[in-house]
Amino acid sequence: MVKLQNSIRENNVLLVLSEIINNPGLSRARIAENIGLNKATISEIVKRLMHDHYVIETGIGESSSAGGRKPILLEVNKQAGVSISFDIRYDQISYMINSLDGEIIHKESQNIELNKNNICSIISKIVKDYEKGMENTPFGITGIAIAIHGIVHNNKITFTPYYDLDQIDLASVLEQELSIPVYIENEANLSALAESTFDSDYSNLISVSIHTGIGAGVIIDSELYRGFEGRSGEIGHTTLYPNGIECPCGNSGCFEQYCSHKALMKNYRTIKSDKSLEVSDLIEGYYLNDIETVNLLKEFAVNLGIGLSNIMGTFCPQVLFINSEILFEIPELFNTIKLQVEKTVSKNIPMRLSALGENASLYGGSILAIQNFLQVDSLDFSFLK
Repeated sequence: MVKLQNSIRENNVLLVLSEIINNPGLSRARIAENIGLNKATISEIVKRLMHDHYVIETGIGESSSAGGRKPILLEVNKQAGVSISFDIRYDQISYMINSLDGEIIHKESQNIELNKNNICSIISKIVKDYEKGMENTPFGITGIAIAIHGIVHNNKITFTPYYDLDQIDLASVLEQELSIPVYIENEANLSALAESTFDSDYSNLISVSIHTGIGAGVIIDSELYRGFEGRSGEIGHTTLYPNGIECPCGNSGCFEQYCSHKALMKNYRTIKSDKSLEVSDLIEGYYLNDIETVNLLKEFAVNLGIGLSNIMGTFCPQVLFINSEILFEIPELFNTIKLQVEKTVSKNIPMRLSALGENASLYGGSILAIQNFLQVDSLDFSFLK
């Protein structure tokens, strides 16, 4: 019985903490009203959370129409600690530092070829450099999340087509070196988690990331769907054209061999016979109405629409978000994609370019780390939009 009572008490603490995190600026009375606990219990829990540095009082609210004392408002103690999230591509590392309420403190990217021999030392240096300024905070660095462009299962990288990080136990090595919890997750999954956390209107959504490869994060009933051994959402390796271009995964005709940014740039450099061309040249060529560039991008958009139709028809989400540098720069291509999708899938399913952009996976990483640190089931950061 004592164990059960303790469990209920801890559940109540987490309920109150979740309410304060997801609805900053609430009073004790409003929290009691929202979650159905009496005011005395709420006051006791808030006192404990303040003592333990999780919550702070931030100001005075307006009194009710009946008068009386003005309420004291509460927020999570965002300066008590931070999360650090990383996005690891084969040729770039990006990282973001967030306070406990999701607010960005710092963001940076470095272009560098990453592999199993240098990844741990690079991450460790970034973390240790920042950790020096966290000595006087209650919690310091509360967690590290790492977005991987590949398959992740049980916090371990099991397959990466463009680098060799599946050959090391990255989380274990870093945790031993830094004594900080490390969470490894697929990049598209973290992007989907971010979209869900920043837009609470949708409980079923898909977030498609188009970079070196193509991946999809799937949210079903407000939960991240990982599938068997973390293999859900590997749409980049579904077949777009049977017996087509060979893929590093061992198959041929894979979706990402036609619609990833890497494939697009390879084709662009080929038709222009210039290996030095960059994404900026591609975009400039489109807006200069270069016929070869325009045709290439139209073909890219049609193929992308075909591939997205397959996943939308399979999951039938409430909304599909797309994260693509090319589409951000040339949004009119998005209309071509939508027209292609609408040929086979209901027009009632909205498609949107991600408002989070290149920060989506990093935001998702911070959310994952913060959720684990605070032991809350879900976060709602829609107030930050």
